[in-house]
Amino acid sequence: MFARPIHLIAFSLLLATIPCNAQQNALTMDDVLTRVRAHVAEFRTSIPSFISDESVQSQRFDGDKLKDEMKVESSFEMVRDGSGGGLRETRIKNLVNGLAPKNQKVTPPFTFRGGFADVIRFTEDKCADYRFAEAPSDGNPIVVLGSSKPSSSDRPAACTAQIYDFKAFIDPETFQVLRLEKTVQDIATGIVGHLPFVPMPSSHNVMTLSVDYMPVELASKTYWLTKTVTADMKDKNKPIRLHYEAHYTNYHRFAATSTILPAEPGDAQN
Repeated sequence: MFARPIHLIAFSLLLATIPCNAQQNALTMDDVLTRVRAHVAEFRTSIPSFISDESVQSQRFDGDKLKDEMKVESSFEMVRDGSGGGLRETRIKNLVNGLAPKNQKVTPPFTFRGGFADVIRFTEDKCADYRFAEAPSDGNPIVVLGSSKPSSSDRPAACTAQIYDFKAFIDPETFQVLRLEKTVQDIATGIVGHLPFVPMPSSHNVMTLSVDYMPVELASKTYWLTKTVTADMKDKNKPIRLHYEAHYTNYHRFAATSTILPAEPGDAQN
């Protein structure tokens, strides 16, 4: 006598799950990028000045042989400029190969500057095409693939001919970027900007980089900041390889204080 109501209840519960799954499957690339861009915009305007410990390993290989290596321990500071604009990145090098440096001018075999700004470039890249690696599924990271747009009439004039591909892993609940991976082909020697100065003998090279992010609490608010940066540069024609790896720990808010001392007797001008 009670079998029919039980079947109806089960059928109703099944129907109740359909909108949730349909909503997840209906997630578009514009939805994802809009949510990520909103977090990036908030990050840029609200994050306070901060400091962390930075540990860097920089290496140069010729084939399998390590030719040069430098390890640098630094205090990494990101300070908001006084005009209320962007953040300014500075480092105080505390140890170089385990010893206190004589000055702050050191030259590692390979240096990569990125990590904190890579998410911003990922979301603002108008020279790339975006697509899902697979249909988003409930509870799993959203994986976004991208590649540089080919030469065509719809590619912005400001885009270079550089060839690159990237992959982003995005948390499906917070829409924060968990990890970024990127491959760039044929970087010109000495190029400046968001790519490193590359001491390679030719521009026939390939660079792969990855950045992992983690939640960090600063000023009673959670921000997703860089945990690890890894970059490798290889020459396509010669057995030369450069490796860079940086780890960030001990994040805390940066604060500077000043004290006005009372004037000493005799300091006053007559």
